[in-house]
Amino acid sequence: MIDISPRKELEQRLQDRVAEVEQLNRTLTTLLADLQTTNRDLETMTTQLREANEELEAFAYSVSHDLRAPLRAMQGFAQALLEDYAGHLDPVGQDYAQRIVKAAQRMDALIQDLLAYSRLSRTQVTPQPIPLSAAVSEVLRYLEEECQQREARVTVTEPLPLVQGYQPILIQVLSNLLSNALKYVPTGKRPFIRIRAEERDTWIRLWVEDNGIGIAPEHQARIFRIFERLHDAETYPGTGIGLAIVRKGIERLGGRVGVESVPDEGSRFWIELPKGS
Repeated sequence: MIDISPRKELEQRLQDRVAEVEQLNRTLTTLLADLQTTNRDLETMTTQLREANEELEAFAYSVSHDLRAPLRAMQGFAQALLEDYAGHLDPVGQDYAQRIVKAAQRMDALIQDLLAYSRLSRTQVTPQPIPLSAAVSEVLRYLEEECQQREARVTVTEPLPLVQGYQPILIQVLSNLLSNALKYVPTGKRPFIRIRAEERDTWIRLWVEDNGIGIAPEHQARIFRIFERLHDAETYPGTGIGLAIVRKGIERLGGRVGVESVPDEGSRFWIELPKGS
């Protein structure tokens, strides 16, 4: 008698394997169908995102031209009243005209900062090695007149290394940080600003240190949010968007931002970006 048990066992094992392969095929077919659906959804979302960006561009253009134009007209006419017709205005009238000028200037600055903030979300970022020394020098040249007016002393501790970033965004970030360091200083106090860098593993941390009014610990986290102001606009003019632009810009570059501060002593803002080499 021939024992067929091994043959039956082999056939059963083969059937089991065939069943497993068929199940895998069904699973793979389902996964492919899901992947195709996901790809179609991604294509739809990409199209919607592109359309949304185009709408934002159109809105930004409208804001820049359609809203700023009447503001400039308001400011120009009010300024003309003050310069050419001051003799026909009593002190109250002159005060009103001056308020119109200042209000138009504040609104124009707010619109410009809002546009800058919105552009950060749409800007195509192409990271490349950037010499921090060159970026800092460019910003200091831009702020040279303001530094002279305030008799500010600015010290740059060389060398400043290369970072991985995007030049236009980095320039905007540094400009906002240095402008704040010049602005938030008590009346009658000479601004002192120190710029230095240090290596931290694969990161470069750039410090912008000042001797200004400082920031209380409970406010240090929220100052990077949009429209956050700790002081009235009359004492320290601004839009409340500058540090939000700093945070947004550094995040677009894949970096980090923070601050260390003591009230009435000064602040030490820092940004971290990947090493450039």
